[in-house]
Amino acid sequence: MIETPVAFEHHRTVRWRDTDASGFANMAAYITWMEETEYEFLRSRNLSVVLSDDKGRIGFPRLSSELEILQPVRFEDQLLVTLQLSTCDGKKLGYDFQIHQQSNQEQVARARFTMACCRFPGNQLPYAILIPEWIEQRLLGTES
Repeated sequence: MIETPVAFEHHRTVRWRDTDASGFANMAAYITWMEETEYEFLRSRNLSVVLSDDKGRIGFPRLSSELEILQPVRFEDQLLVTLQLSTCDGKKLGYDFQIHQQSNQEQVARARFTMACCRFPGNQLPYAILIPEWIEQRLLGTES
C-alpha cells in the first residue's frame, strides 16, 4: 500500500452518447470516465497507457474492475471524477475512483481498477514484471 495516496481530479460532462433510453448514463459511460481520468493522470506524470524501455513495450492490463453506482446521472450533468492511486506494490497498481456531482458534491459512484505491470514482447503473450523504478517514481511523484 501507499503511505500517502496520490490523488488526481478530472472534470466531465455527461454527453448524450453516455445515456440510454431511460435518460440516465449507462454503465459503460462510467468506465469510460474512469479510463479517461486514468489517461489524464498518466499524462500529468509524463507517462502513457503504453510505455517502452530498452527491453520493449510495457503496459498495465486490468486484472479486475469494480463499479457501484450510487445515484443516477443525466445528460449535461457536470461531474468530478477523482482517481486515487492506492496500491503500487511492485507488480500491481490499484486506482480507487469517486465520482461526484459538481453542483451539490453528492457522490454518485465509486469504483476500483486493479492492474498488473506486464511486458508485451513481439508475437508472444504478455507476462508480469516488476514495475520499473522510473515508472513507479513518476506515478508516486517522487522522481528527482
